[in-house]
Amino acid sequence: MTQSSDAGALGAHVVVVGAGSAGCVLAARLSEHPRRRVTLVEAGDVSRAVDLPPAMHASSFLDAAELPGRTWPSLRATRAAGQPARPYLRGRGIGGSSSINAMIALPGLAADYDEWVSVHGCVGWGWRELHPHLAGSALELHRAPEREWGEVNRALALALPSAAGGVLLTRDVDGRRVSVNDAYLEPARDRPNLDVVGDTVVDRVLLRGVRATGVRFASGDEIRADTVILAAGAIHSPAVLLRSGIASPGIGANLHDHPSFPITLRRQAAADPRSLPIATVATLSSGIGSGGVDDLQLLPIDHLGPSAPDLGVLMAALMRSSSRGRVRLGSDDPSDDPVVEFDMLADEADWAPMQAAIDAAERALDHPAFGAVVDVVPFDRRRDAVLGGLGDYVHAGGTCAMGTVVDTWCRVAGHDGLFVCDASVMPQIPRANTHLPVVAIAERLAAILAAVG
Repeated sequence: MTQSSDAGALGAHVVVVGAGSAGCVLAARLSEHPRRRVTLVEAGDVSRAVDLPPAMHASSFLDAAELPGRTWPSLRATRAAGQPARPYLRGRGIGGSSSINAMIALPGLAADYDEWVSVHGCVGWGWRELHPHLAGSALELHRAPEREWGEVNRALALALPSAAGGVLLTRDVDGRRVSVNDAYLEPARDRPNLDVVGDTVVDRVLLRGVRATGVRFASGDEIRADTVILAAGAIHSPAVLLRSGIASPGIGANLHDHPSFPITLRRQAAADPRSLPIATVATLSSGIGSGGVDDLQLLPIDHLGPSAPDLGVLMAALMRSSSRGRVRLGSDDPSDDPVVEFDMLADEADWAPMQAAIDAAERALDHPAFGAVVDVVPFDRRRDAVLGGLGDYVHAGGTCAMGTVVDTWCRVAGHDGLFVCDASVMPQIPRANTHLPVVAIAERLAAILAAVG
């Protein structure tokens, strides 16, 4: 599904919905044009950087995630069939999930993006086009020095020296978190043509025929615009479209994340609960099927914050899966959370590589480096137990997929002036943590739209 260039014109007023990993980038880039008015609407707090709590820039992402108002408090998701719905962590407030995530900055494989083109028809969104944005974003990226690594991270690096190492993090040289608010939006906040509106939930897109004319808030107030860009994330962007009455079978479908199985570790000595929880990852290949390259990840979490400094976790994750779920509305009330059902491991093809990830974790945990610092809490790896304990990386994507719901301009098919730009447009999430790829997608779309707008 491609789009002619004349449909990309933005008009004089653009509304961006969601001040997260994509929305902050779009608002900053599109407002560089002084004659274009940009309004960024965010459901949560939009305080200036100087007024944000210190925990928003702390080494431990657990500190930021525990702050009141920084997540959607009642959002829940079912990971696998038969599992009860459990909380699903999504950022709320300025910076979105980039303000509470683990700061890991991985691009994924070139093949991930080239398949968007060859399999899904996303011409212009291959590795060649996205790599400059993956490598050249405004985010500061630094590896944590080894002196900051905790015992669980050190043990993984010793157990798997060829697969594990220090990972780039979105932090500055002093170890402070750098969110998209810090890197993109804050430097643009004083522009006279940029308005940032907080504590405002968007109910729906206003339409005149097939043209977007603005948005309606949950309060009933409205704002008119020439262009609406939904950047509310893979859970909330499809929900806004569905509440708007836009009928496409692909909206909310194709939901997926990186399934992960947590193995609890009891530390022999408690960690400093304010220390960096994650500094390394191990990337492995299952060798199973065509996607069996770099499709497994072991992620060490050194501690679980002030509430559990004596516990760590080793996550065994599947970075390439075939199973798909859905986001749907429980009601038309914008104050009600969408229903989120992942159906992880529902496709039998995912079971063998998931088992391979758990195998790899068990082998790593048998290394003396782990035995010297932790005791592994016994776990059951039979299918029912794995499905019951299955977690995720909070990397939801795919619910407004390019080639199905949006075209190669990220414009909602069959509509004018209505775009989606966030992880929901990824037809298949990459074999990587999704924050950096979302920033790259927003950078590319901003460049495309600015060139014609």
